[in-house]
Amino acid sequence: MVEKNVVTWTGLMVGFTQAERQRDALRLFDMMLRDGIELDEFVFSIILKACAGLADVGMGQQVHGLVVKLGLESEVSVGTPLVDFYVKCANLGCAVQTFEKISEPNDVTWSAMIAGYSQGGEFGKCFRVFRSLRSQAGALNEYIYTSIFQACAALADLNLGTQAHGDAIKRGLISYLHGESTIISMYAKCGQLDCAFRVFDSISDPDTVAWTSMIAACAYHACSHCGLVEDAKRYMESMSSEYGVDPTIDHYDCMIDILARAGQLSEALALIEAMPFEPDAMSWKSLLGGCSIYRNFELGKVAAEKLLQLDPHDTAAYILMFNLHASRGKWDDAAFVRRMMAERDLKKEVSCSWITIRGKVHRFIVGDRHHPQTEEIYQKLRELKFSCGSYEDSVFTTEEAASNNLVERKEQLLDHSERLAIAFGLISTPNNASILVFKNIRACRDCHDFAKHVSLVTGREIIVRDASRFHHFRCGECSCRDYW
Repeated sequence: MVEKNVVTWTGLMVGFTQAERQRDALRLFDMMLRDGIELDEFVFSIILKACAGLADVGMGQQVHGLVVKLGLESEVSVGTPLVDFYVKCANLGCAVQTFEKISEPNDVTWSAMIAGYSQGGEFGKCFRVFRSLRSQAGALNEYIYTSIFQACAALADLNLGTQAHGDAIKRGLISYLHGESTIISMYAKCGQLDCAFRVFDSISDPDTVAWTSMIAACAYHACSHCGLVEDAKRYMESMSSEYGVDPTIDHYDCMIDILARAGQLSEALALIEAMPFEPDAMSWKSLLGGCSIYRNFELGKVAAEKLLQLDPHDTAAYILMFNLHASRGKWDDAAFVRRMMAERDLKKEVSCSWITIRGKVHRFIVGDRHHPQTEEIYQKLRELKFSCGSYEDSVFTTEEAASNNLVERKEQLLDHSERLAIAFGLISTPNNASILVFKNIRACRDCHDFAKHVSLVTGREIIVRDASRFHHFRCGECSCRDYW
């Protein structure tokens, strides 16, 4: 080609980026700079996409510096790709600062910013921006709604989720497949498995993401039940046989998790060994979780070793291994696991539980005494403690028992966040109302047993959604059949 202008350069950069050859795109950009080619906003959009694909923050910041030098930072066509770059590199602070420099953000800019808030766990800000755009008739698009569905799923906010779903349907702004898959996950995590099935059935040609969402939904809702294990197997097999969709490692990991939680540990291990992928950290974590439930120490030790080789900073692996040692009374080994965590500066996530009463969310942490009704909450817990009688006098083998005697342990159990939320629900709702509590981490076995007993002595249905799945407690029994 005799003359190469910015259009031809950019076209070649687009080709490299689409072919996942981001390094070649960066080299081409460097050549453009050295040859003095005049840059336009489209060039910056492509090169920032390449930087995001490589997670090359340093290069992206250099491009940002060039944008500032050229006086283009306030232009929406350049500022938006910058915001998107920082969001994809998990640098929310820089994304916000860049966003604030844009003179007239459009729907794509707002979408990138809302996605950043959602992915960064800033759900309050995510919802505030969304409400502001709706109230001001601001620019909305299908990607904004997808981010809102993701935020609702993370918070298990069914009320806002159904409102957003209805609003998106009304506006025709549900992203085909990706948005629908997010809605499936949202309903599943909000306890509405039937709604998740209806959304899935409405998809004419589900892709791998939609299948993954539906299989994960089955796993999330107590798939230790034999019927749901069979459902999951049927979905897995029909992907390729009926729909021509090849399962990915994510699908296999979901299936391993379902089998392990149902106690089919040998079958789960056989699937790990036979699947056409190298097992990843989730494969071994799922098997380890099942071994912890069913106290299969030998297989659990193998799974833990494999998991820690792949991800030595995964706190869940240490906690599950601790519980395995504790369940066998091997306290020296359990203490060694704790020391390993301390040496590697790994800490267990702080437990938090929340409950919505009359539209207001009430949050509790371990030992929380900041709620206005603290005295009533603890009085209810003391009543429940006495009603338990000898119920909690059994030997404790969970992780906290390593450092506490029985009396101290029983007192400390009263402070657990989900117990506080359940007690608050009992004193704040009618006697025939069910209680729905959400928790950010997996429920401990003692509090799981506590919820079973509360459902028995009060006649109430207690529903707890922890980090693993939903637990429906009725008449002293749990829907998970004590396998979670």
